[in-house]
Amino acid sequence: MTDPFDSLLSELQPKVVAPVVSSNSVELADTSNITRLSINENVFRLLGGTVEELGDGPLKVAIVKAAPVSRVFYSGEYVHGKGKHPTCWAADANAGIPAKEVPTANKQSPTCFNCPQNIKGSGHGGGRACRFQQRIALMLANGEGVLDTNIAYQFAIPATSVFGKDRKKMGLQTYARLIDSQSALLSSIMTELSFDEESDIPKVCFRPARVLEEAEMKLVKKMQSDSHTKSLVSFIPKVYENNGPNVDNVFDVVEGEGVYVKDL
Repeated sequence: MTDPFDSLLSELQPKVVAPVVSSNSVELADTSNITRLSINENVFRLLGGTVEELGDGPLKVAIVKAAPVSRVFYSGEYVHGKGKHPTCWAADANAGIPAKEVPTANKQSPTCFNCPQNIKGSGHGGGRACRFQQRIALMLANGEGVLDTNIAYQFAIPATSVFGKDRKKMGLQTYARLIDSQSALLSSIMTELSFDEESDIPKVCFRPARVLEEAEMKLVKKMQSDSHTKSLVSFIPKVYENNGPNVDNVFDVVEGEGVYVKDL
């Protein structure tokens, strides 16, 4: 019996890869008007001016932008419902150094690899105080599973959902590599998000549902060029260049854009 998952992959066709986007950081981002997708207590929620519960999924989305895998350290105790800026961070974990925007007094170490916050046991529960994270911008499908919106949301994905090689419970990185192996664009796929019911902590798994229709692709392209959408994937806003009409390939290993991060 043919696996529908394999059938979908066989339908994917190579796409034209969008030109690499160059970017320059300018200042700390204003996050006051950002609506985020939350996965607290195994329930999908939209957090902004109000809280909207979306249930426990599965949730169908289109991933339109993504940042590289980052590292984030917050000092002090976490207070539920209260957000705060990170103390120290690396916008790209592959670089292995704190971002230049981190104040000198806040830098925990010259490099991430020998940082005391990156030692097992430095955080609560025996984990690391400095944690991996990856930010993406996504669009939600409607109740019929169709993309018909012009709104993008931020999803800060924790390490447990970024990594994970189990094909039936893929983390974002494994999922991105799978789609990339078909020479296809992640932004051209309707992605299904679901919780790993066997995990003790909220863990989201990624799976392709179908290829987007032409009308849906037009919406994705429009949202990719929106300045607000682009600000969702990084701690700091970037100055982006418009490099043509192609839908972005969010696999590209470029600053502030790529899902696919090699050799991490």
